[in-house]
Amino acid sequence: MPYHILNRESVLEYVRGHPLFDTVFYPGAALESQEISDGNLNLVFRVYERGGERSVLVKQALPYLRVAGEGWPLSKARAGFEARALEQHHLAAPGRVPQPKWFDEEMAVNVMEDLRRHQVMRAPMVARVQFPGLGRTVGEFLAATLFATSDFALLSAEKKRLGTQFVNLELCELSEALIFTEPFYSRPSRNRYSSALEAEVQSLWADAEVLAQVAYLKLRFMTDTQALLHGDLHTGSLMATLPDAQGQCDIRIIDPEFAFFGPMGFDVGLFMANLLLNAVAQQGHAPNLEQRQTYRRYLLEQLALCWRSFESGFLMRFETASNPSWLEPGFQKSFLCSVLQDSVGYAGCEMIRRTIGFAHVLDLDSIPDELERVKAEREVLELGRALIGSHRKIESIDVLERIVVEHLQLEVLL
Repeated sequence: MPYHILNRESVLEYVRGHPLFDTVFYPGAALESQEISDGNLNLVFRVYERGGERSVLVKQALPYLRVAGEGWPLSKARAGFEARALEQHHLAAPGRVPQPKWFDEEMAVNVMEDLRRHQVMRAPMVARVQFPGLGRTVGEFLAATLFATSDFALLSAEKKRLGTQFVNLELCELSEALIFTEPFYSRPSRNRYSSALEAEVQSLWADAEVLAQVAYLKLRFMTDTQALLHGDLHTGSLMATLPDAQGQCDIRIIDPEFAFFGPMGFDVGLFMANLLLNAVAQQGHAPNLEQRQTYRRYLLEQLALCWRSFESGFLMRFETASNPSWLEPGFQKSFLCSVLQDSVGYAGCEMIRRTIGFAHVLDLDSIPDELERVKAEREVLELGRALIGSHRKIESIDVLERIVVEHLQLEVLL
């Protein structure tokens, strides 16, 4: 079927006419559709049986950035990177990503499990909803997926062959520009920030030490192919059910179209950064000090749980390695320390770019009071710079916790 942009009517025709229709719906089922696109890049539809329980999610890549329109062309090939990443992640961490149903390269369409009971986590977390097991779940997912696609689990030739499927040039170049270049230089720039932050931005751009560290992190991002990354792991790429009567919720990781082979700490750092962005932003969302500090402690606990779950999961998997080099305890400790240091540096870059760069986050932008919003943005920039400047000195998660506690003025460290 030649590529064409789907709408609520044509998506029904598309699904009905696909050879795998009978694998997801009963023959002859009456279908309805709903457009639920809410991200920056793609069209997303829910297709479901009228009066029934069965449904799928249909995600189509547009030939441009959805939020910017045709003036910002973007290759449809990202749909293929998402399909291949979903397949790898589903194999390594089943039940933690939407189950893929089919990929249609010509139509740039991924059809997958519909997480209709789930919601994207960013907005509820801005409203201080606590999701039990968040940090542990993400840490375990990262340990499973990053190890499984690394040299520790794959033969060298296997990893190189897999890597050829994830040469994600366009989206990697976008990340290089929007995360590591534009927020730290005045030109070229698509940066967006309040004029009240001008002094802080100029100070950042004049900070030679920070700029040197960012250049190092950028080079690692561009050249270090440790494992297959999700590539865009923030709280808008997580979905969860609300806690049930037993206090449990189901958490899934979605939207891996930025997938590529890169440094493991990038995925870990993006998740950490988005927890910290939320923590700082609570200054403008929770005027009550007790509410604010309670949720900040929860976020810090999830950050630490993420790292500790990742670390323990990775150490457990190291024992399965066939190459004796990877079994050396001294190497394992040193390697994981380097991943933590990378994570902290990348977290700082993400915090800064989400504050003054092109792509902002709801956590900060939805603060209703302008003065409080600017105050929170200043605190994010300060913490982000501190993380970048100190990331090579971080030798344990306890050190990172102490830095965050000091910046957030948390009196009690969990």
